[in-house]
Amino acid sequence: MNLNLEKLNENLDAKQIYNILNVDKEEPVCLFVGGCVRDLIFNQEILDVDFATSLTPDKIKKKLEASNIVYDSSFEKYGSIKIKHNNKSFEVNTLRKDFDQDGRHSKVIFTQDWRQDALRRDFTINAIYCDINGRIYDPFKGIDDLKNGIVRFIGEPIKRIQQDYLRALRYFRFFIQFSKVDHDEYVINCIKKNQDKIENLSKAKLIEEFRKILLTGQAFKLFQDNYVKDLYLSVYRGIKYLTRLEFNRKKKVLNKNIDWVILLSLLLIDQTKNFERFVKDFQLSNEIKNRLNNLQSQFTFKTVDKIEKIDNLKKVVLKYGVPSVIDFIHFQYLINEKYDKSLYEKNLKIIQNTASPKFEFDINILKKKGFKEDKDLGNALNFIKQRWLANNYEVRDKDVDDAVQLFK
Repeated sequence: MNLNLEKLNENLDAKQIYNILNVDKEEPVCLFVGGCVRDLIFNQEILDVDFATSLTPDKIKKKLEASNIVYDSSFEKYGSIKIKHNNKSFEVNTLRKDFDQDGRHSKVIFTQDWRQDALRRDFTINAIYCDINGRIYDPFKGIDDLKNGIVRFIGEPIKRIQQDYLRALRYFRFFIQFSKVDHDEYVINCIKKNQDKIENLSKAKLIEEFRKILLTGQAFKLFQDNYVKDLYLSVYRGIKYLTRLEFNRKKKVLNKNIDWVILLSLLLIDQTKNFERFVKDFQLSNEIKNRLNNLQSQFTFKTVDKIEKIDNLKKVVLKYGVPSVIDFIHFQYLINEKYDKSLYEKNLKIIQNTASPKFEFDINILKKKGFKEDKDLGNALNFIKQRWLANNYEVRDKDVDDAVQLFK
């Protein structure tokens, strides 16, 4: 397996950060590490870029400031500097070794020892370092494990899990992506012994991990093992419709604009308000709650086997807005095996370019017919608006007369 150096050099923002931190150094003091190196090896799109460096946080900050790079030093005591540059996120971590870990937190000591830094990482495939020229430091033969499809803990699995219980869920995420072998029963038993601690992790950590595993597009593989399935149903109480994630069987292609909220909705949305409990338990934002609520409102029993006509989709744009209707098109495409990809893309394009018609009605027409500024006036207006929608955005005299008859 070789690094795709062309892809690495095309990531200009990452390359800029790398060069800033290595300026005036004969040998690199900052290397790429972790997921981005895995992505390079597998020739996948690079989603997150992390750096490891022998520079202390103070020196990192000085170099970034000299180049007018904005950073967040909130986690500086852990050796982590987060960078937001050109709408992209990067993380720079000083080489360190962890100690005094209790499964949730750890204290750190900074070091100049690259192997010591690698020892604190969870899996061999996450402890691969490289420079901009493709030179690799791979102390635990992570590349061999990638080649052979083995997700291997660095050190004793039970100890590594107890140092950070989130590693158990990370193990399953990497397993469905990279493993070519069956689960190691010893590892599974280590996870079983700590299941209660896993379930008690912070909601923020759990939902962030769930976001990542959904975005792999391969989450359904989790549920092919009975224990793993039961674990996830216990940790993420409220998820139901697991077979909706069988994208390969249904020959569904995940559009790059399908985010994790859409994928989460596949597990939650039905004709009930089932999703509300999940939103509350995991303290999801009002924005996510509103998106799920609008999806649920558009849900019908026929969603699984009926493709919503474009004229109907255009009409509900007025009620829910373009973004919510786009969410529904994504949702319906992913659960409806009959929804052809070409039609899906056509409908998306049409709705993306659909402007919401404005309901404009002279309220004085109703006032002249005896209405006052009260709820009857509001009810009459809402009635006329619904007729306007049903009549392709036209208000007829009969609609006004019917409103008077019903609400005056």
